[in-house]
Amino acid sequence: MYKNIFIGLLVISSFASASNGFKSELSHFIGGLIMAALVAYLVFKYSYQYKSKSVLIGFLVSSFYVTIDQLIDYVKDGEFLNQLLDFSVHIIGAIIGAYLISLYLRKLNKPNKI
Repeated sequence: MYKNIFIGLLVISSFASASNGFKSELSHFIGGLIMAALVAYLVFKYSYQYKSKSVLIGFLVSSFYVTIDQLIDYVKDGEFLNQLLDFSVHIIGAIIGAYLISLYLRKLNKPNKI
């Protein structure tokens, strides 16, 4: 089920364009959600040392990425409020992505009952 949701979000975000409209903000939201969840999952799966902090790492990587990306856009284009909107929507997506992946990883981490 989670794979279907992930694929659906990727398909929806592929139709989006950067225009400060609904599609653009949906793209930023889904991008933040997917980035935080994917990084958290990869850290959880492949890094035993940081397994317990994987959700936080996923959120921080997504946050760092959008901060740098929007700063670059601000330097190139200006339009502070537009960049702030993109940043905010991405962060909201990252928060939700981190929360959802934490629920999923909690299920993976539970021992099977016989």
